[in-house]
Amino acid sequence: MISSLVNFIVLGCTFKTETHTLQLQNGEQLEYASGICAPELYPVRVHKGDFYTADDWLPIPKGGIVEDGWGDNGMNMGRSGIIPSGFRITYFSFMENKFYKGDFALPVDRIRSLFKEGMIGYRSKRYSTYDAMIVGMASGGVLVVWMQGVDKQVEIGRYQATETDVDWKIFNGPNGSNREKYVNATINDSPEAKANFQKNGLMLGLWDTYRVKYSWRPKFEFPEGCIAETIRLKMFNGEYELVWGDSLIKNSFEKRAITYKAHTLWIDETGQNYGAHIDFDEAEIFEAYNLIYRDDKEQNAELVIKYNDTRSSLEIYLRSKSEEIELEKCKVKIYKRTK
Repeated sequence: MISSLVNFIVLGCTFKTETHTLQLQNGEQLEYASGICAPELYPVRVHKGDFYTADDWLPIPKGGIVEDGWGDNGMNMGRSGIIPSGFRITYFSFMENKFYKGDFALPVDRIRSLFKEGMIGYRSKRYSTYDAMIVGMASGGVLVVWMQGVDKQVEIGRYQATETDVDWKIFNGPNGSNREKYVNATINDSPEAKANFQKNGLMLGLWDTYRVKYSWRPKFEFPEGCIAETIRLKMFNGEYELVWGDSLIKNSFEKRAITYKAHTLWIDETGQNYGAHIDFDEAEIFEAYNLIYRDDKEQNAELVIKYNDTRSSLEIYLRSKSEEIELEKCKVKIYKRTK
């Protein structure tokens, strides 16, 4: 499926009240982009939308087909520094052949606090803040908003759009394809999406399942002398985080969704730098979490990464105080690095 990148130059934007602007810790004024996404194999197209305050707005990207992945920023449009009090959106879901719309309030105080807090980037070792607000659109009118930064992405809220209709000539232009032809052509352009739909349907409820969080942390079990440097966790709910430095040393238990991908860096006892990509099997890891937390949803658990004795691979376990489950279907790729 072809995703489009639409660039707009926003002219004459002024921030009319001080409550809508924010000065960051480094003294700079806040500026971020709006973005959109949809799950892989479930393409959508935005008709119109924006983040807004009482007297200002930031347009949400429109016009291109997106299906880059849940939480992945598939299209950017414009930049602004407003602290939005809400967002509204109207979009088309191709697999459902339906339009959805909604107008929702946003948690202003939390958004302002997160922008102000920002993060220290692992590569730059400098303060930066979130640089995008992303609206995700899934089957059944499910909407999620995230704030995205270089080393962290957090969910702001989950919202429910309602079915609507839009004049097709307004949506697709007076010279565009008719509805049936356009929808069929879009779906047929992606054989994987078509096959997935025939097998799994709309997967209604799946993206809410992804939002369930548990109290867990990563844990390294490496030979003496090895030093873990970082671990980047990408979660099924669209959030991600890079844990390093003091946060990795402290390594506190946090409420997190289940991870589908991890990337970790370490130095072995000889001083050799290594990295590893870990892709988790969705069915296996969800089953493991369900088993570990079946009797106590509030307990702590650890996602254990063990450097095996032959140094050829990593062994992965989900462990509680009373139980341990090995994740045998993980795809692990270890590589040497210069730094």
